[in-house]
Amino acid sequence: MIQIGALCAAVAICAAMVGLRREPEIEQRLALLLSGRPVARSRARWRPVIDRDLEQSGIRCTQTEIVAVKILGLLAGGATGGLAGTFLGMGGIAAILCAYSGFVLPSLVVGRRAAACRRAADRPMVTMFERLEALAAAGRPVETALSALARTVSGSPLLDLTMRGAADAYALGAPLFKSLGIRAQVQGLDQLAVLAADLERSRDLGQGSLSVIRDARDAARTRRRACSLEAAAKVEGKLMLTLVLCYLPALLLLIVVPLFLTLLDGLFG
Repeated sequence: MIQIGALCAAVAICAAMVGLRREPEIEQRLALLLSGRPVARSRARWRPVIDRDLEQSGIRCTQTEIVAVKILGLLAGGATGGLAGTFLGMGGIAAILCAYSGFVLPSLVVGRRAAACRRAADRPMVTMFERLEALAAAGRPVETALSALARTVSGSPLLDLTMRGAADAYALGAPLFKSLGIRAQVQGLDQLAVLAADLERSRDLGQGSLSVIRDARDAARTRRRACSLEAAAKVEGKLMLTLVLCYLPALLLLIVVPLFLTLLDGLFG
């Protein structure tokens, strides 16, 4: 019965970890309102490290080396969990949990670093949309304006690489909007991919591109403002946690513990 209970506890912990990694429904609805398009269903969470994430993470290693690190983490985690579980009386469960953690940790590190790189590319995108809107409002063709902006430094290597690649393909005769949309979609830059698709659609329909650029600029501003508000909302909790971790041990050692010892001495002394 003890083994069955421990196995059920391990299953519950794994289910809780999977549930915490799912995208909240509120976030999906906000993305739908901001982009104006149905949000595609998220891909399976249980997947290997893809080449795009490995390239964007900045980790200089190949897929074979990542697999070797994952296997090494699996063996090291299993050995550590088995050794620690021997002293705690739950060797098998601890070994399984530690082995699983050692196996998925490299994938989590690569994925989080790649996501941080994409978030860093979203920050200067608002400025780029504003410059594009200013050039288009001044009467400059959108293709020429995008080609000129591709040669400027935005502060994000990922965004600069995507824009420069699309501009080089356009110089060789490829359609600019389609090339930019494909490259942005491959790199995971959703805002840029949406703008390229809207510009291509408006050109095919014979409509003006200025309204499309302004809509993309407003959507980028709204998204950036929402990210700023979300980051500001987390500051209070982080400050409170820092204050608690800094002052609570000192409060316990200097005031609570001596007072408790004094009361005990008064009661039993």
